[in-house]
Amino acid sequence: MAITGRVPTTLDTNKYIQELFSKNVLRAIKSSLVAVPAFNHAYEADLKKGDTLYISLPNTVSASEITVGQELPDSNAFNTGAVTLTIDQYWGAKHTIDTMSRRQSHIDLYAIAEEENAYAVQKKIDTSVCTLFSALNGGTVRGTDGSPWTDDILVAAVEELDEEDASLETRVWIADPSVKADILKIDKFVRIDYSAGDVIPTGTFRKDIYGAPLLITNNLVAVTSGTGSYGVYAHKDAIAIVIAENLESFQVIQKEKHQVLLETDALWGVKELRDLFGVPIYTRLA
Repeated sequence: MAITGRVPTTLDTNKYIQELFSKNVLRAIKSSLVAVPAFNHAYEADLKKGDTLYISLPNTVSASEITVGQELPDSNAFNTGAVTLTIDQYWGAKHTIDTMSRRQSHIDLYAIAEEENAYAVQKKIDTSVCTLFSALNGGTVRGTDGSPWTDDILVAAVEELDEEDASLETRVWIADPSVKADILKIDKFVRIDYSAGDVIPTGTFRKDIYGAPLLITNNLVAVTSGTGSYGVYAHKDAIAIVIAENLESFQVIQKEKHQVLLETDALWGVKELRDLFGVPIYTRLA
């Protein structure tokens, strides 16, 4: 209960009882950033100039039967267009802090502002990758908007990537918390004999679902006029991301205004690389 009053009352009114402020800051709540690391960054080293990157994409050729005395027909692995990746995403976040408040505060205001700037930009980069999920697989989305993920949906997605000869390495599931709840209701993923004893003590599912990690984020893109969002099961090469300027931070001291500007910028581009190396899947909730 609250203190009803002090005796004498001047203990409060004349500030004999001091107010206290904690040096600890309760950090802002942030969603997980998982999409960017899951996809192909290999082309960043090729970005030397300009705002467009052309990625050569050979096609698969077939072997021909040999007939003695005849030459083999020529193959052409180069009869395909390049993937064009445009560096066209340029975003930033800024805080302005007056110099008086910084001097009078016992909290590092600059550090908090810079941390929040960086997260805001990172979230935008992550979301720009998630925006491409719905177009993968020719725009054919597995499951039903607003309905749970089932084992049949998972198996069908794995089969689709297997049929495209996508390697088993570097595949990943990216979904939202509603999918995590769905997976926890699939019996075999929480059975001790399936998970070799690492599930029951922690109350969570095995890290790998059919050989690929399940990453959870709240940065998926919601279905327009729908109920859920677009998750994905994808190989690393489904999407390419090139970050030309990653979280460039700077301060501008404006002495005449008695304030400091703290800004963080990023310049990047994302592009679908191999359409059939990813399967979008509707989630249950947005």
